[in-house]
Amino acid sequence: MGVLAKSMSDPKSKSAMLDLRERARVAKQAIQDIKAQLTEVESRLRNEAAKIPNTTHPDTPIGDETKARVVRTHGDLHNIKTVPVDGVNTLELSNVVFQDHYDLVQRLGIVDMEAGARVAGSRFHYWRGGGALLELALVQYAMTRAAAAGFVPHITPDAARSSVVDACGFRPRSSAEDGGSGEASQIYRMTPVADERGEHSADPLCLVATAEIPLVAMKQQQILDGSSLPESVAGLSHCFRAEAGARGRDTRGIYRLHQFTKVELVTLSHPTHSDTELQRLLDFQTSLYADLGLTFRVLQMPSHELGASAYQKYDIEAWMPGRKQWGEISSASNCTDYQARRLGIRVRGEGQHVFVHTLNATAVAVPRLAVALLESFQRPDGHVVIP
Repeated sequence: MGVLAKSMSDPKSKSAMLDLRERARVAKQAIQDIKAQLTEVESRLRNEAAKIPNTTHPDTPIGDETKARVVRTHGDLHNIKTVPVDGVNTLELSNVVFQDHYDLVQRLGIVDMEAGARVAGSRFHYWRGGGALLELALVQYAMTRAAAAGFVPHITPDAARSSVVDACGFRPRSSAEDGGSGEASQIYRMTPVADERGEHSADPLCLVATAEIPLVAMKQQQILDGSSLPESVAGLSHCFRAEAGARGRDTRGIYRLHQFTKVELVTLSHPTHSDTELQRLLDFQTSLYADLGLTFRVLQMPSHELGASAYQKYDIEAWMPGRKQWGEISSASNCTDYQARRLGIRVRGEGQHVFVHTLNATAVAVPRLAVALLESFQRPDGHVVIP
C-alpha cells in the first residue's frame, strides 16, 4: 500500500491512471452503444426473416387459385340430382327454388345485418332467434365431436400480443408500415392504453383472426416430452378479420364478416408424423360435414394460396345452391416448424431437442357452414330443415 501510495503521488503515474480511467469510461460507453446497435440490427433481422414464408410441399400445385387440385367430391343431396362441376356449369336441380342465404335469413328473421351495421359498421351482424340457436348448436356439435376424437376443448382469449400473432405467420402490421409495397394487414390491432407511468406497451395486443394463434402459442418457450405428442386441442373463439380489399358478392350477408365464431383444431406433432396428422385432421373434418349431409369437395391448394406459415394446405368447399357455386367452409394446414421456431416450442430428442410441427384445421366456421346448411336444406314451402 505504501508503494502504491508513493506511486500515485508521482504526477506521471497519476496522469497515466486518469488516462486509463478515461479510456475505460469511453470503452464502456462504446460497448453500450454497440449493444444498442446490435439490438436494433437483430430486431431488423428478425423482422426481415419473418417475411420469409415456409417451404412448400413437393405435391403442392404451382400457381394461383385456378390451379387448385380437386382431391375428391362427396355427397349428392336429395335436392340436387347431380353434383355440379363448378359454379357456372350447373345441372338440373330439384323443384326447390333456392334462395341466396342473404334473402333467406332476412325472410326467416334469424340475422340482423342492419342492427350490426348501426352498432359496429358494415359486415357485423346479430344472430337472432333461431339463428342464435343455430350458432350454439354448431359449436356444440363441433366441440362434442372433437372431444370424442381426442381433442381437448378450450375457450381461448380473443386477443394476443402482436409478437405472438407475428410468430404464427399473421402480419399485425401492413407492409407499408414495414417499408413494403403497402399491402394491408388483415389483423385488427388494439389501441394501446398507457400504463400507470404513462408509457405504452412495445408489444400491443391484437384481436385474433383465428383460435389457431392462442392455441399454438400456449406452448411457447416450452420443451415438450415426446411421449405427450401428438397434443391435440380444439379451441372456441371469436375471430376478427379486417378483410381489406374484399368486395363484391362475397361481402353480402354473412359469407364474409369482420367478426364470427369458429371452432379450430390444432395439433402439435413430432416432425416425422406431421403428414399423418394432417390426414387425421382432414378425415375428421370430412366426417363432420358428411354427417351433416352436405355436398362438398376437397381441394389441394396451390402455392399462391398458402399463407406464410403453411407448408401444405387443403380447403373444403361446400356446394351452396342459393349462390349456385362452391364456397369455402374450412381449411387444414401443416405449418411444419415455421411457428414452432418463432415461438420456441421443442420436443426432447436423442442428443438434442427438435422443433415440433404445428398443424391447424377448421372444425366449424359458423357463418360459412350456416350458409351451406341454410341454402342446402330449403324446402318447397320455404322452410329450412337442418338435420
